Amino acid sequence: VSSLTMNSNWFSPLSSPAKKVILSNVPPFISDKAIANELSRYGRLVSPIKRIPLGCKSSLIKHLVSFRRMVYMVFKEGTEELNVVFKFSVDGFDYNIFVSSDADIKCFKCGRTGHLVRACPERQSDPGVSERPGQEAAEPAVVVPPAATVRPAAESPGVAAAPEQTESEPQAQPAAQKPTGATLTPEEPCVAESVTVKSCSAELVSVRHGGTDRDQEKPCLTEPDLERPCSVDSGAVLELPALAEAGTEVQSCRLEAPVTTPVHGDGGDVEMEDEPTFKYTLNVTRDIVRSLKALEIEIVELQRLEATGNQGHIEALKSKKAKMNDLLDITAQGALVHSRFTSVTEMDGPSKFFFSLEQKNGQKRFIHAVRTESGDLLSEPTEIRKQTVRFYSKLYSSERSGAQIVEESFLKDLPKLSEQAARELDRELTLAELHKALQGMENGRAPGIDGLPVEFYKAFWAVIGQDVLEVLRDSMNVGQLPLSCRRAVLTLLPKKGDLTHLKNWRPVSLLCTDIKLLSKALASRLTEVMEQITHQEQSYCVPGRSIFDNIYLIRDILDVSRLLGLQTGLIFLDQEKAFDRVEHEYLWKVLETFGFNPGFIAMVRVLYCEIESVLKVNGGLCAPFRVYRGIRQGCSLSGMLYSLAIEPLLNKLRSHLSGFNIPHANASVYLSAYADDLVVMINTQEDVNVLTAILNDFQILFSAKVNWTKSEAILVGEWGGGQPTLPGGLAWKRGGFKYLGVYLGTNEFLNKNWEGSVEHVKGRLSRWKRLVPKMSYRGRTLVINNLAASSLWHKLACVDPPPNLLANIQAQLVDFFWDGLHWIPQSVLHLPKEEGGQGLIQLSSRAAAFRLQFIQRLLTGPRDLVWRAAASGLLHTVKGLGLDRALF
Repeated sequence: VSSLTMNSNWFSPLSSPAKKVILSNVPPFISDKAIANELSRYGRLVSPIKRIPLGCKSSLIKHLVSFRRMVYMVFKEGTEELNVVFKFSVDGFDYNIFVSSDADIKCFKCGRTGHLVRACPERQSDPGVSERPGQEAAEPAVVVPPAATVRPAAESPGVAAAPEQTESEPQAQPAAQKPTGATLTPEEPCVAESVTVKSCSAELVSVRHGGTDRDQEKPCLTEPDLERPCSVDSGAVLELPALAEAGTEVQSCRLEAPVTTPVHGDGGDVEMEDEPTFKYTLNVTRDIVRSLKALEIEIVELQRLEATGNQGHIEALKSKKAKMNDLLDITAQGALVHSRFTSVTEMDGPSKFFFSLEQKNGQKRFIHAVRTESGDLLSEPTEIRKQTVRFYSKLYSSERSGAQIVEESFLKDLPKLSEQAARELDRELTLAELHKALQGMENGRAPGIDGLPVEFYKAFWAVIGQDVLEVLRDSMNVGQLPLSCRRAVLTLLPKKGDLTHLKNWRPVSLLCTDIKLLSKALASRLTEVMEQITHQEQSYCVPGRSIFDNIYLIRDILDVSRLLGLQTGLIFLDQEKAFDRVEHEYLWKVLETFGFNPGFIAMVRVLYCEIESVLKVNGGLCAPFRVYRGIRQGCSLSGMLYSLAIEPLLNKLRSHLSGFNIPHANASVYLSAYADDLVVMINTQEDVNVLTAILNDFQILFSAKVNWTKSEAILVGEWGGGQPTLPGGLAWKRGGFKYLGVYLGTNEFLNKNWEGSVEHVKGRLSRWKRLVPKMSYRGRTLVINNLAASSLWHKLACVDPPPNLLANIQAQLVDFFWDGLHWIPQSVLHLPKEEGGQGLIQLSSRAAAFRLQFIQRLLTGPRDLVWRAAASGLLHTVKGLGLDRALF
């Protein structure tokens, strides 16, 4: 029949019958009308555009929407099938929609069925993730075994044989055609070098080659195939379950030049070829890349079968995803360690970003110039190293002279350990203690001068554990550790201020793991008795106490003073190089006065016997020098040793100052100490004179040095008799000051805590903005909760933010999660994943939780809680009820 006439109307025959067209990856905010306009270029739409349902029946995920749509079309003459990509631009962002008239899952890169673009074996590696500068390919060539090992493709019925290819004749790999500026962009299949893949399944599959064969057979997967693990044998044949023996091709690239690695020496860069260690690392990397590609293909196949509800398929899919996460963690581990970005070890989108972090941190630690004591500026590398060594050699030289004159006045009236506690500390070191210390140490930390990291000790502890114990026991008997344990690498971290002054660099000791084990084992013992011998006004490294105890105390004292019109002064003392000025002989004397037995003191003393340091300046090590004073920052014991060393000073200040008397509480507060951050309460000129005299005497004993230029003094209330005169040119201020990272005082100072908070959160998120399209929802939640929002917790736990601030920041977090377009209600995001949400942090709820924690600690905390009296005095004034804690 050539035509049909009805009621005088002529109709042409259906030479092109209607076909189903599937649109994938369609965002819900793109209208059907816009899609219909683009589809009309290829034919006539004969049905409305419909959304393909997800098949989700659970009420917990009813808010989820479909990303696939369907329509029936009559194609134009000459068009038999439709395989194109539409590109839509919305608010400056591009979205690719895949259009196909095939019923089977089809790849738009290679034109074959059975997988999507993101898992295409011939897909080029992302240059921002896996390629490095100077490399033409991310994966080395895979050599195909002879025909005896793998059956040629021609043996499979219906599948053309792949062209033979040798290692000396690499096949050219043309680049994929890039889309033009038009809205509609067809995507051409690419041709790549290929190797034949052997399958564990006996069932054959016809696979499209270059997008030419349209009659397909779907892959047939069986449960034994799915449960069979993927492996790579010595002949470089990829074992992939559930794929045809000869029909599937996997892209492979060839390294054109031998791999070399530069070694930096005094004479320049030396090219080392066939280095065994480097070859091993390269082979491991190749295996990881191959395994990742194989797992991607398997996961895509299993995802197709997951909808059947077969429990075996679901469990196999979970297993394959877990294996892929493990491989991704391995590939990112090295970059994470060097970039010091350990907060995102579970990040599911490792990329080149981590390598840029390593370079950025390295630039921060580079010393470009230093100033001498006379003010001269040195910029030559050799002069910088010499001046740095001179500065720190002098810093770690003892200045203790005439200490016996003032020693007795500071060391009397100190608390004593009980005899039982002292005996417990004095027991012999055991293997169990060392093993517990090893398990408590974090991986990925920089090793000491011997280069052996914590991971080495954990891996071989069963072999070397007893030997390490015997070495440490013998060292304690001799009174001296081996040279590698006594020598530390001193790395410098920048602080605030002019970095040409070496005093603005913080030295951190990189110790060998064996001495860290001894230090951590002794620290575990000392932790048990710290609360007995340190006053509640010192909270540093004391179990049960927190930095927030100090902040709450000063905050409440300022509020009580203003509310009740009391006069008081607070002096914040800045101690210059506090940890580095602790005299060793003074420290042993303090431990003895606290009641520690000679055995435990000898264990601690061996850590500082004839120790040396080697400065690391701009990537190079300097000559070693002896260290005669100072507590090593980087040692597990350092915090507790400093708290004990400064306790005699705090004890004497408490006994000679008048203190701040808290109304309605019958209590006085004399000071607040968190390590070397010390705040002293002043009421009269006599208090200032006593403080100055005690600090001068303590400098003789401890070598401590107060930096009056960085110290601050705050005056609260009306001083009718005149303000006390301060030493060192220090002047009184009004309003408030910054203490332990939080501004305290008047509303003007409290608002300083939140200045730039929105911009700060935006800045943190912007570092990850370009990675958002590659990150899963889980990864985005990790970045928001652990990296962006967590920067607010310290201040949010102490002071209240201005109105609407949290709402503005919350909007920024949600925008980052959705990449600008919100697809479900915000309230759903805050739900746990089990209830259909993503566990995104809700700032207002976290702020309320902080306030409840404060009240809980006030009511049920330790009996000697340092700020409870001040808080009770403040609550006593509420509406004149005089109930303080009874209000709750």
